[in-house]
Amino acid sequence: MIEFTNVSKYFERDGKRVLAAKDINLKINQGEFLTVIGPSGCGKSTVLNMCAGLMKPSFGEVKYKKQLVNGINTSVGYMTQKDNLLPWRTVRGNVEIGLEIRGIGKKERERESASFIEMVGLKGFENHYPQELSGGMRRRVSLAKMLVYNPETLLLDEPFGALDAQLRLILQDKLLQIWQETGKTIIFVTHDLDEAVLLGERVAVFSKRPGTIKKVEEVKLPKKRDVYNLRMTDEFRKVHANLWQSLREEFVEEVNAV
Repeated sequence: MIEFTNVSKYFERDGKRVLAAKDINLKINQGEFLTVIGPSGCGKSTVLNMCAGLMKPSFGEVKYKKQLVNGINTSVGYMTQKDNLLPWRTVRGNVEIGLEIRGIGKKERERESASFIEMVGLKGFENHYPQELSGGMRRRVSLAKMLVYNPETLLLDEPFGALDAQLRLILQDKLLQIWQETGKTIIFVTHDLDEAVLLGERVAVFSKRPGTIKKVEEVKLPKKRDVYNLRMTDEFRKVHANLWQSLREEFVEEVNAV
């Protein structure tokens, strides 16, 4: 479905070239749930941006369904770290943007948006504006806005980071349910190792900048998962321990360098 081949990305900062991602080689299968974890600034978001067609690699190729990504990839839905909500639109108005672009009629838009607004726990806030919402609520609006568009691939950049622990569990469970029912391909960036193991079929561990893929670990857990009790299982603890060893090395080096 998605393939990165020898991908590197440079940025220009203050007249200097900064290498953000280096020699990324990764294949994501159709219908796979891949989680990505690594230190801050290691290029995780850059990889999502290249998959979405928002930026091009400096070297290498990014392919989607065997075609080079040379522009905006309209087959993906992308939930970035910033909510990007339109301040002059209500919750309902923001969620319905994608449906309006598709030319969906008003009644169907209202029905679809209501379903997804309720799904993310915002029923009763349909007519509120973004500035009237908390940071966590704005993130939930962004999630509903992406899901209602029904893209075949979901790119999520730390979507639940601003949520409280209880709501986070509920939305993790809901996202797994959506994945199981629809077979969508998902790439999910997180800074939370528990979350990476709970959700992913595979976990890609990035090194510190310049980010490269240090390890890809298969998570041998059932596709249908209980996010509330999964942490208690031996397999969860085993995968978690293996991944933490790889991650810990990156953070120890980063701390020692300060």
